[in-house]
Amino acid sequence: MTKQDPELSKILMALSLNIDDSIIERIEEYLEILFKWHEQNNIISTRDRTYFLQRDFFDSLSMLSHLPKGALLDVGTGAGIPGILLSFFRPDEHITLLDRRDNPIRFLEHVKLILKLENIDIVKTDINKMTITESPGAVIFKNFSNKVVSKLSFEAKLAYIVNMVRNNLGATSKIFLLTGSNALTLQDNMSKHCDSLNSKIAITKIETPYFDTNRYILEIT
Repeated sequence: MTKQDPELSKILMALSLNIDDSIIERIEEYLEILFKWHEQNNIISTRDRTYFLQRDFFDSLSMLSHLPKGALLDVGTGAGIPGILLSFFRPDEHITLLDRRDNPIRFLEHVKLILKLENIDIVKTDINKMTITESPGAVIFKNFSNKVVSKLSFEAKLAYIVNMVRNNLGATSKIFLLTGSNALTLQDNMSKHCDSLNSKIAITKIETPYFDTNRYILEIT
């Protein structure tokens, strides 16, 4: 059994996640694989395990209580954040991890094989070229970017993402974005943004004990 990280235990407690040892062991195994891979292949933004746990891990699992039951699609998943993390807590639900880059895909396939993750599928393509036969319960964006999005304002980026999901995938799914305080720019004229997207928008602040800078979950329905 992998030695349990006390920082991981504190974070799971802060998230009010009471889980059995088998899930904790899977998380530990994933983290070990992740940071070994990162040393050689630069797949995440930090080498600091504690920072990763307090920021990416905490933020990702904060989404659990907001996501609907059923299949999930994680777009631009990178190292499987949040998709793989969510799969540990929803073993009976199907999660598709989508990325167009070779390095993340190789990593995800390696993790799936080692951890025997039967509830995930890995798809290497651009979301604009993806086709689906059935809308997932939710489409998740945390690390998604491309040459178009990187040049857009937050409001324009949001419109781009919503139109991409609705038009290219034909999906009626709920859309979830994990983002920073730029989400608050929508509050000044929320009705206008809802009308332009033909959607409802809800903003939830992630309550974290670790950082002063705020993160938000944006839900679009």
